[in-house]
Amino acid sequence: MKPKLQIIIPSVFLLLSLLMVSPVIADEDSQISVQFQTLGLTTQNYIVFDDGGNDISHSNTSSTVTLDYNESTFYTIQMQPSVTNMEPTTMYGNIFDFIMSNYIALFLVIALIIAITRK
Repeated sequence: MKPKLQIIIPSVFLLLSLLMVSPVIADEDSQISVQFQTLGLTTQNYIVFDDGGNDISHSNTSSTVTLDYNESTFYTIQMQPSVTNMEPTTMYGNIFDFIMSNYIALFLVIALIIAITRK
């Protein structure tokens, strides 16, 4: 089983662009709900801050956060990824499996590096 890689920066940019691009119209209902699981994020904690830097909400990506346009026009969402622990034997096994399945490409890359450094 290969380890799951958590890509934090692209998911944060996707989230921030989603919040900036989607227009919030101040009608009768001035609230917007954001559900993080639909963005494909793994379960992790997040903190929501308003434009004044006040801490509004603490939750995880399995829940939905409601942002009120009347309270603040800008929100900052700080993602806090959870630690992924792997057994050392699993990690070494995964590295060994990767090397065995890609040994030709790795050999060519190493040979290219050696050829470049000798010039």
